[in-house]
Amino acid sequence: MTRRAAFAVALAAAALSGGCAKPDFPSGGPIDTVPPRVLLTTPADSTTRVSPQAEIQVLFSESMDRVSVRDGLKIYPPPGAPSYHWSGRLFRVSWEAPLQANTTYQAFLSAGAKDTHGVPLGSPVTIRFSTGDSLAPGRIRGVVRGKTLPTKGVPICAYPESLGLLPDFANAPPSYATETDTSAAYALTGLPLGRGFTIHAVYDLNRNGAFDSLTDAAASYPTAIRLTPERPVADSINLVAVDPHAPATLTGKITSPDSTARFRVEARAGAPARETRRDGVLDARAEEQYEHIDFRLEGTAPVPAPVPEPPPEPEE
Repeated sequence: MTRRAAFAVALAAAALSGGCAKPDFPSGGPIDTVPPRVLLTTPADSTTRVSPQAEIQVLFSESMDRVSVRDGLKIYPPPGAPSYHWSGRLFRVSWEAPLQANTTYQAFLSAGAKDTHGVPLGSPVTIRFSTGDSLAPGRIRGVVRGKTLPTKGVPICAYPESLGLLPDFANAPPSYATETDTSAAYALTGLPLGRGFTIHAVYDLNRNGAFDSLTDAAASYPTAIRLTPERPVADSINLVAVDPHAPATLTGKITSPDSTARFRVEARAGAPARETRRDGVLDARAEEQYEHIDFRLEGTAPVPAPVPEPPPEPEE
């Protein structure tokens, strides 16, 4: 049986098993809260010896919002300009040029892809396949930590080391990408060996589908990750996400010998104000909270004016 015929048989079976899994309620009925599911993909995950003329097919458990699926599906490394096709719940992606020989590809569908009722998948879907005899063994894993920025569903991008530690997020597409899961963990798999990558968590804070350096944020790993046959897996590549626009919080106390005095407390950029008696300079960092930053206003007695000496008495 050919691969296309096998997929047709599986498609029919999936339609029978998934078509009635989530009925549409009439207007005024219960609100749809059940996430859609991916029932079948071709190629299946971890498939090897895929034809260079192959296309990607994804069968969903129900009707999907086509724009969210189209925008949420990415192929790495990018094989060229894609063409999208729908047939009911079946989504297909193809390219004019054939896939590269002996190359591992990663099809990634964002957890934000949603059904026609607006319910998202909730978890991303990754399909790895190779036009060669095996999948590339490279893997980079880690977690994202943050205080005010989210850690679930965060885009994680791998850029070639040649672009530097801080690539142009607005104009340079990543070589590979994924998203963090519900536990803030991520895994980039199927990566080629013998290359260096920089890893970044990229936040589209203004939600315009593009990176704007004035409003958006990125958390970057401080060094490049080089995968080799001796080190094909890099673990604990953790990213700390800090919102540069978040205010820092300073807490402390003022000590004065006069309990009835009234004070005005000021925060000034640059060097400390001349009136403060605290030694050193405090460099505030976004999202950090500082405690025991104490300024002591010393009570000093006025220095008495010198008493002039009496002029000498005239000599007789």
